[in-house]
Amino acid sequence: MYQVNKRDGKIVSFEISKISSAIKQAFEACEKNYNDNIIDFLALKVTSEFEPKIRENLVSVEDIQDSVESVLIKAGYDDVAKAYII
Repeated sequence: MYQVNKRDGKIVSFEISKISSAIKQAFEACEKNYNDNIIDFLALKVTSEFEPKIRENLVSVEDIQDSVESVLIKAGYDDVAKAYII
């Protein structure tokens, strides 16, 4: 599995659950209904989106965040994407 290069330079193991959790928090901030299947699907789409940016099994946290924002917007959740950014 690949790893994530964090802003402080730390290298940590990739955990899709962290993406799911962040997306859930953004949905809740918008008081938008969701279910776990939607969250899981969006998180998988995020991994697909940033996959080309992985180099030597390493992806930056910024690339992941950009992908989350992009996937949410493409899925029609512009308001959730805005909440995610904030």
